Amino acid sequence: MAREKKIENPVTLFATIESAQHDALRTIAFNQRRSLADAVREALDMWIQSQPKNHKEDTYVSVTKEERVQQARRA
Repeated sequence: MAREKKIENPVTLFATIESAQHDALRTIAFNQRRSLADAVREALDMWIQSQPKNHKEDTYVSVTKEERVQQARRA
């Protein structure tokens, strides 16, 4: 059975994080029955939304988990 496409234009990101951060992220994701990638995407979306927009030209794109699920269902 093929996996549903979760994001429209995927980019692979490699990042080094602290061991304690990874342990906490893994535990939380497991307890919530989510993937690590989904938890990281949500955290990035929240961080991007928290950034001030100082210029009219600034456009921050943020996709919620619900929007990703809807995109996957349409694919």
